[in-house]
Amino acid sequence: MNGRDLSCPVCRAALQPWFEKLGREVYRCPACRHVSVPAGLALADDGLSIYESERPIFEMDGNIEYYLDDGNMLAARAKAAFVREFSPKGRLLDVGSSYGHFLAAIGSAHDAYGLELNRGAVSWSIDRFGVASRAGSIYEMPADLPATFDVITCWDVIEHLAHPELALARLRDRLKAGGWLFLSTPDAGSLVARLMGRHWHYMDPVQHINLFSRSNLSRVLQEAGFAIRACRYFGHPYRVSYVLNRLSYLARETPVAPAIRLLASAAGPLKRIRISLKLWDVMGIAAQRSS
Repeated sequence: MNGRDLSCPVCRAALQPWFEKLGREVYRCPACRHVSVPAGLALADDGLSIYESERPIFEMDGNIEYYLDDGNMLAARAKAAFVREFSPKGRLLDVGSSYGHFLAAIGSAHDAYGLELNRGAVSWSIDRFGVASRAGSIYEMPADLPATFDVITCWDVIEHLAHPELALARLRDRLKAGGWLFLSTPDAGSLVARLMGRHWHYMDPVQHINLFSRSNLSRVLQEAGFAIRACRYFGHPYRVSYVLNRLSYLARETPVAPAIRLLASAAGPLKRIRISLKLWDVMGIAAQRSS
């Protein structure tokens, strides 16, 4: 989508304004309840998207603590196990490979490549894990990647994409017949999301510009030529400091912001404790390319 496209990317109904947060307008489809930010990803001071900038979102507002924490490796191992259930070996492309944790976790049975927008994250992943990561876009992949793959993974990516239907078409083109697509994304139709509404913790219109429910994501995948084989829900281990930081960021325009800042300042050594959260609002999908 772009600033002129106010149609739902799932069902093409006219989107309706829902609320404003962090200076950005959030829209919702009255037909399928898909949530969109038509303005697209926020831009950094250098005019690039917050994922391509020299100072990307990874490094803003304490996010680096999340991306480089050991908890990310624990989460990556759970996703690697999910992939191995359906495809124990083969050539694999991890789209949105970030700092390389999943590429390191998947193991040598897969000939794994990574694709990541941010060059700094690519360099870090190569230096730290020795993975075969490339800088590039899902819409225009680097020429030195293999032409086709047995498996493509797309963990926590589709919610950041302005053109999810085009992205899925690109991914299908790079999969072999019968190849597997694995993705994860927040579930806007989950009980937690419905109860919290506009205050749901994944309602971050700076970076989450397309939030799907399980039903409308299934529809988009099927229309893109995929047959869904399994769905499950993922949790994630977080440091207390990161949880407090995210709450402070998301609530900074609300009356509870001072209380959260006070709690964060008083947490002391408790900030380093790691807690596992699973609210059944992050779905994982295994889908196979239809013939």
